[in-house]
Amino acid sequence: MRTSSELKTELAKSMPGSLSQRLRFDVEQTLKSLYADESLADRIDDLFLPFSNWVRERSRPNVGPLILGMSGAQGCGKTTFCTVVSHILKKGFDLNAVVLSLDDLYLTRSDRMKYSQEAHDLFSVRGVPGTHDVELADTIIQRLKELKDGEVMFLPVFDKSMDDRKPVHRWTQVEGPVDVVFFEGWCVGLGEMPRKTLQEPINELEATRDSNGEWRRLVNDHLKHGYRALFEHIDILLWMRAPNYEVVYEWRNKQERTLEDHLYDIHGGILDTLDIKVMSSDELKEFMQHYERLTRFMLSSMSGRADVVFTLNSAQKVIHWEVPIEH
Repeated sequence: MRTSSELKTELAKSMPGSLSQRLRFDVEQTLKSLYADESLADRIDDLFLPFSNWVRERSRPNVGPLILGMSGAQGCGKTTFCTVVSHILKKGFDLNAVVLSLDDLYLTRSDRMKYSQEAHDLFSVRGVPGTHDVELADTIIQRLKELKDGEVMFLPVFDKSMDDRKPVHRWTQVEGPVDVVFFEGWCVGLGEMPRKTLQEPINELEATRDSNGEWRRLVNDHLKHGYRALFEHIDILLWMRAPNYEVVYEWRNKQERTLEDHLYDIHGGILDTLDIKVMSSDELKEFMQHYERLTRFMLSSMSGRADVVFTLNSAQKVIHWEVPIEH
């Protein structure tokens, strides 16, 4: 594996230092738009720019987009990282990079409720495999691969505060051709769990609402079939490794509180007319029990599956990252 310091040194030899200075303002504005920690702009030279250059070297303009899958526990900073790097690729390397989030590919609320009535009531809660529109996701990625010069398409947007997909006229416009796609989401690239590990409940939610294991077996079946086929689009798998499961709640709670603080920015003057769904800390603890089994499985298995691993500390800071050595 090649380390981040080695990539930084290579970049310094091949590119002018003025590029970092020129991109800093755009990175700062991107972080502001995401309500993210603006001090992350200080990571341009040792993280964002070296990694962007590594991606640039593997891109294939005029051939088809490079599909990068980004996985990591809830709230670890996947969306922020992918969005910043996509902007650097556009502004610094003239590559058309887009971010497609698994969170924007949930089934509509009505379709999710319908499926929960047909399969298991726990599927009414968004998040686990089985609550995403896998067919739509596959169609979108295939279309991104084929998008020609001047052609336009729209990527869906999911509003977590409304727990539903936004109407089509509020989707994100993308113009072709696309050079790089960041396909990011908490379980992107995850494989199925060994069936023998599904037998015993691991938390109160599983014990009381899935005592016979039917729901977790169905979740696993979705991973084995529809999601496996979807993840085959990925050319390079990236993994943000949390130090342990215990920090994940704190990260996800921070994310929920940020959403709560910026509801007016998101919805504007119609906020009072909407049925907003922001979870309290206690509600979030129950919500995250839906994810716990898969998150723990990922923490024990994804480092061996991923091509690039970003190691995070408890403060969500990338303290080390490595890319594969290619021969």
